[in-house]
Amino acid sequence: MSFTSRRVREEKKPSELRRAAAFALPLIRGAAQYYKHFEHAKAEDEVKVKRERTLKRTVTILLSALLVLLLLIGTLKVLVRLKTVALGMVSMAGVALPSDENGLTNILLLGEGDNNHEGVDLTDTIMIASLDPKKTKSAVLLSIPRDTYVLSTEKMGKDRINSLYRNYKNSLVRKGAETSEASAESLQQLTKEVGALIGLPIHGAVKVNFSGFEQAIDSMGGIDIEVPEDIVDTQYPGPNYTYETFQIAKGMQHMDGATALKYARSRHSTSDFSRSGRQQQIISAAAAKMKEGGLIKNAGKLTELLSIISKNVESTFGTRELLGLADMGKSIDTKKIVSIQLNDQNGLYGSIIQQGGFLYSPPRDQFDGAAVLLPVSSPEFPVTWKQIQKLSSLLFVKREIFIHPSTVSVLNGGGKEGLARKLGGELYRYGFNVSDTRNYGPKGSPVFETSFIAMNPGLLGDTPEMEARREQATLTANLLSVILKLKVGQTPTADPFSEDGADIVIVLGEDFQYTVLQELL
Repeated sequence: MSFTSRRVREEKKPSELRRAAAFALPLIRGAAQYYKHFEHAKAEDEVKVKRERTLKRTVTILLSALLVLLLLIGTLKVLVRLKTVALGMVSMAGVALPSDENGLTNILLLGEGDNNHEGVDLTDTIMIASLDPKKTKSAVLLSIPRDTYVLSTEKMGKDRINSLYRNYKNSLVRKGAETSEASAESLQQLTKEVGALIGLPIHGAVKVNFSGFEQAIDSMGGIDIEVPEDIVDTQYPGPNYTYETFQIAKGMQHMDGATALKYARSRHSTSDFSRSGRQQQIISAAAAKMKEGGLIKNAGKLTELLSIISKNVESTFGTRELLGLADMGKSIDTKKIVSIQLNDQNGLYGSIIQQGGFLYSPPRDQFDGAAVLLPVSSPEFPVTWKQIQKLSSLLFVKREIFIHPSTVSVLNGGGKEGLARKLGGELYRYGFNVSDTRNYGPKGSPVFETSFIAMNPGLLGDTPEMEARREQATLTANLLSVILKLKVGQTPTADPFSEDGADIVIVLGEDFQYTVLQELL
């Protein structure tokens, strides 16, 4: 077989394109090497960012037990207990948190609803925690009910206090801000506004949502609570703005996260203010479960809690500040926790008086039919936060008086009828431990021209307990002396102390003129 061959195409000389490619190839290789180096550097940066994120998440474990505190009303006990475990998980040193002129660091603690709950972004738990890690090693907690109405703010308008964060955040988003940016700015602004309302500089805020609470309780395996009375709440918020019935029987109950949250939040079967007692129970139960259940030493469980909390906590504090907060928490003596909740048991018009009773319910028609709370004011108009600010100043700055409070009796020894009850109620509202108000003695008892304050002569003895009680009574008597402008003296007999054994008596003589504590403070 024969065959022939032929040239398929003519050979061509190198084109201009090839010559250009040959010239550019070294440049391209150099660029590729640079890009490779750039990508490596970028990867290193991403690793650094990832490490920082991991560190921040790890730091949140320092606040894992504080989670319940942020959502509910409570104490710093669990934070203190977790502190020793958490510190082993990070190596970064904390920085000192800012403090005011009295050495106090004040933090706004918020609990909010999320997409899984009614009222997204409503901060239904609002509490100021004031920490004194040096002088008294104590914490003072002041809670503000969510229905408290704020008539004026710097930037956040007027509304219920639990709506301010949500409304401001939404307004910023409508103006073009990213959701995360709007949330951070709203948290900062709310911190500033609440500080202005109560007359206290607040140095930062921590906010947690309800989903984090539920998941954390479930991660612990639930908690055991002694329910003091049957609860039947037919108006507990359900999905899609409906109501559902929450019911739980008196006695020891094991609760998962959802049940514990309902137990804490339910308000229609009891008063809004009685919830704080149930919330305190949850905190104690969570602390006990973490410690006694061995969870505090379970690395896997702590990691699980870490993951839950890192997704549900937002704070104005940075990483190092959170570590500083943990260090501060370690310094707090858990036996020195003072807690007060603002409420509407103000004693006006013959109503019951409770500590923190500085709110009242105005007529609904003034607020489009809504039930809200306003601060009690003196004079009645304009409405101001002056009395709450006085309470705040007294409670936070003079906290040693309230840590282990002395008992006080107010006795009418010549003053106008009803003065003892009136002054006693006022002192009790401001947090003093008033045990009784009555006449100085039976008919025929001496009448005093001059009012005075006296300490129980029975506060004698050399035991540490008696010394502590005597020292506390002395501090309290001296403070009352300054506030009421009365001298500390002695009663003619020990009879005034024999009835209730009070540490201190205030005897109101013929010269006593009643003045509201707002003016005296």
